[in-house]
Amino acid sequence: MHTNGSLFLIGIGIGLSTALIGGLAEYWITLRPAAAESSRKFPSCLLFVTGGLAITGFAAIIVSAILNGGVGEALIVGVGVLSGFYTGFFILFSLWILLDRQ
Repeated sequence: MHTNGSLFLIGIGIGLSTALIGGLAEYWITLRPAAAESSRKFPSCLLFVTGGLAITGFAAIIVSAILNGGVGEALIVGVGVLSGFYTGFFILFSLWILLDRQ
């Protein structure tokens, strides 16, 4: 079994990587200068990523409840994912503000 700390770190890794991948995809699809000239507008990738995280989180809680008889481990990983995702979002948002000033 994993300790609570390692479960939390696994969650942080999942959330941070998801935020970074979603942010890079968002930039590539809609925010880069060549995409801004395009007439087609796509829904935000962050919308898809956040929805995917929510669905995956609910599935993880259900699977954890079935396999382990409780939701404690899933909630610890979920808090890690939430922390990692918002940390990545904050980093990317700060980077965007810095790049936009130039």
